[in-house]
Amino acid sequence: MVFLGDSIIEGWIGRSLGQQKERKQKNIKVFEELFDMDKGGDFDGIALGISGDKSQNLLWRLKHGEMPKSLKSKVYWVLIGTNDFLYAEAEQCSEEVILMGIQRVVEEMMILRPSATIVVNGLLPRSDIGRGTDGRLYEKNEKTVMDAIDIVNEKLKAYCDLHDDLEYFDPSGLFEDEDPKLGKGKFAKYIPKDLMKDALHPTALGYKKWGQKIVEKLRSVLDVKLDVE
Repeated sequence: MVFLGDSIIEGWIGRSLGQQKERKQKNIKVFEELFDMDKGGDFDGIALGISGDKSQNLLWRLKHGEMPKSLKSKVYWVLIGTNDFLYAEAEQCSEEVILMGIQRVVEEMMILRPSATIVVNGLLPRSDIGRGTDGRLYEKNEKTVMDAIDIVNEKLKAYCDLHDDLEYFDPSGLFEDEDPKLGKGKFAKYIPKDLMKDALHPTALGYKKWGQKIVEKLRSVLDVKLDVE
């Protein structure tokens, strides 16, 4: 399988902008255990992520050589769009624009690999409250980036449901916990630091928890596809 995306994907193989980072080296072992069949994984995978990429950057890559004919995979896993949420209010894209960008990437993949299974990963949770220092996701009477992510993910799922050759992966709850001290319902939700130290990028433990769910999804998707075929 092929993972496509931004720093969240690149960080899984210990890199940022193509450079190995010491603080990310534990992530590599997690990736290999899950997506290297020579090391016990159920699937073989490669991660094609570049830190800082937005949807338009990934689209450019797809149209300019990142999908050569020699790169063949049964599954392409797409996670892109979180970098369109910038802190500068004047620069932040609307939910509709972010959704359109992700859809355009997916449409390009459907053109390039019409016989493959394409899984669209919903945007992972992130916190912009105090720049993610306490991991809180929602605030009363104030819209947060997590509120916008919820809107995008809901529409992404609806988009995938309209296409038989697309699969949606729901990441909700994977990186979240609840603290009653923060409030009730959604206002009690936060990202634990052991899963995302900066409330944006997974830790090795976060990658493991996410990766195990990815493997479950892949088994389900491929089993169904093989039965149909």
